[in-house]
Amino acid sequence: MISSAPRLDRILCAVALAVTLVVGCAPGAAQASKASPGQPSVLEPDESTLSPKVRSLMAKAQNGDAHAQNELALALAQGTGAPKSPAVALRWWTLAADKGLPAAQFNLGLAYDQGSLTAQNATLAKGWYEKAAANGNVAAMYNLAGLLSSGHGVPMNLAQAATLYEGAAGHGHVKSMYNLALAYSRGHGLERDDAKAARWMLKAAEAGHSRAQYLMAQMYAQGLGVHKDAVKSVHWLERAAKAGHSRAQYSFAVHCQQGKGTARNHEAALHWYREAASRNHTGAMTNLALIMLDNANPDRNPAEAERLLVNAAEQDDPKAQYNLGVLLLSGQELAANPEQAYYWLSLAARHGLSEAKALREQAAKELSRSQLDAQAKRVAAFKAKANDKDDGR
Repeated sequence: MISSAPRLDRILCAVALAVTLVVGCAPGAAQASKASPGQPSVLEPDESTLSPKVRSLMAKAQNGDAHAQNELALALAQGTGAPKSPAVALRWWTLAADKGLPAAQFNLGLAYDQGSLTAQNATLAKGWYEKAAANGNVAAMYNLAGLLSSGHGVPMNLAQAATLYEGAAGHGHVKSMYNLALAYSRGHGLERDDAKAARWMLKAAEAGHSRAQYLMAQMYAQGLGVHKDAVKSVHWLERAAKAGHSRAQYSFAVHCQQGKGTARNHEAALHWYREAASRNHTGAMTNLALIMLDNANPDRNPAEAERLLVNAAEQDDPKAQYNLGVLLLSGQELAANPEQAYYWLSLAARHGLSEAKALREQAAKELSRSQLDAQAKRVAAFKAKANDKDDGR
């Protein structure tokens, strides 16, 4: 089962759906007697293809045991101990779900929600999630809230989503705590309340939710729902950084570099810039590059600086594009290249950097008309390189 899934409301965070099928049982779930009528023949595969465990489940399932039907469906959906049979798995889940087993109701809702075993159908997913949620299935509460929040395939209902998040959060579901905090901070489905937002965000942060830890740092820094506290802000930044949150790593590196809320620590700043850069945080790449160009840095490395700047610039980071253009135009740290300088400064200027526009005109004076036309075509054709590592959280 799924386990623990400016203003704060400007920080956009995606709500991910639970994705794990449920084997567990809920107390009081209805269960058919052994006198139940036999199942359709399509549910009776060649037993020679089944593992001993699945054969045992099959016998119990055919006698109407809802828990066995749920587990058998899981084995058939995943191809564990039996040939993978999505359609047959759905039929077993339907039998168990109709008996009122919350785990089967959730699994059936998830199948229709994801569309991996059958055609995606948000309406059917919502219906089965509602049944499972009404029977106390916390993961169903969370997933149903996600559907209602997004309005993808079902009518949007932020008030109901907030109620579901609150119910799941009350049962200790960490992602629901986080999303409930966002709902309070944005006033989505309930009255905006920064204090309640901070209370739930802190619960999620204390439970190890890295995005909540990062946002808790912002709340302490800005005094949103809590008293401003620079030390606590840096504490949560460090916690989030250690949990692998790239923006927290970048921000904590800045604090270490500048000595804001913590002792100035050059080595720590380098470490966290590198960690964030390894997750494709372009701001970290740019700052790390500038450190690698610093004459006071014993590990000065212009080649690494250029590699970092190019990587960030190709992902359309305007500061990286600007710095790369400046360096290629001056020819002091990197080999002079007016054409490349013009190209990167033009891209930075598209983001509205006025200083880039002035330097671009300076670079243009060193280029022929054909060179200018060629670079103009490159700028027009520019597409940002896909970022496949930054956790974006």
